[in-house]
Formats: sequence, C-alpha cells, structure tokens
Amino acid sequence: MRKFKTIFVTMLLAVFLLSGCFSSDKAENIEPDALTKTSWISYDDGSYWVFNEYHSFFWYQEKGITDDNYYGGTYELYRGEKAMDFIEKKLSSYGVTKAELMEVINRSDEYTVEDFICIYTKNTTFMLEGKEQISKPNTIPYMGFFLEDETILDIANMKTGSYYGFIKEE
Repeated sequence: MRKFKTIFVTMLLAVFLLSGCFSSDKAENIEPDALTKTSWISYDDGSYWVFNEYHSFFWYQEKGITDDNYYGGTYELYRGEKAMDFIEKKLSSYGVTKAELMEVINRSDEYTVEDFICIYTKNTTFMLEGKEQISKPNTIPYMGFFLEDETILDIANMKTGSYYGFIKEE
C-alpha cells in the first residue's frame, strides 16, 4: 500500500509540473498595462523613462546615454480606485487618504478618478558614474495622473515629494 501511495504522489506531482501549475516564471503571468512598451521624456530635466515588457523599467538621466547614470527595476501600475486603495492601505505610512485624493480630483476639471495612477517601482540597479549604488532593492512609489489621453504623465515621488512631468514619445 505504501508503494502505491508513493507512485500515486509521484505521478500527481509530475502531472502538476508538466501542466505548469508550479510554474515559477512570473513573466508569463504579467499582463501589459498602459505603460508597457512606452517611453517618456521629462519636460522638466530631459530625463528619460522607459517601460518594457514584463513590467521592467529604466530611468535614464539623459536620453541616449544608457550605460551610466540610470535606475532600473520592476514596477506595478495601479489605476483609478485601485490606485487610491493601494495608496491608502498598502502605503499608509505616507498618510495619504482616499478622501484627500478625491478632494484634489474634485477641485480640478483636468483630473479624473480613472486617470489617477500609482506607479510602485522596485529599483534593483542604480548606476552612477560607472559604479553600482544599490546593495539591496528599494521601492519608490509615485502618484499622479495620466493626462491628455495618456500622453502626459504628471506624477510626484511619494518619498521625496519631487514633481515630474513626462511627455509620451510616439
């Protein structure tokens, strides 16, 4: 009987492994979003933000210079109510409430709930003057809005309060 159980469990595990139920490749499960395969240039300082497949990104201090002075990592994009809930619940240490966000939206003709976003980045690399600066990943949340039919990214770094405006490249 014990031999039968061992064979049964082994076969069951083989079926799961072959069917992909235990797949560890997260990239296959990541859905494209409004940032996937886009690039943005800052109208403030000329920096360049590129969002690739599988939710990876690179921010370059200067467009065209990609071998130094950059951040890279992965990101999650939250929109609308989900972005507000994420900020209020998961980023509660920043003290931003959904009610406060709604006040900002309601005071402006330009802002809508649907256009509100939170970009949650996990920086895994930071090259500065040819030297890696990150010994362990760090997270940076940004909040703001997609404007002008998703051609303008109007965001603030929630850690520093720094404002950034980006124009989508065609």
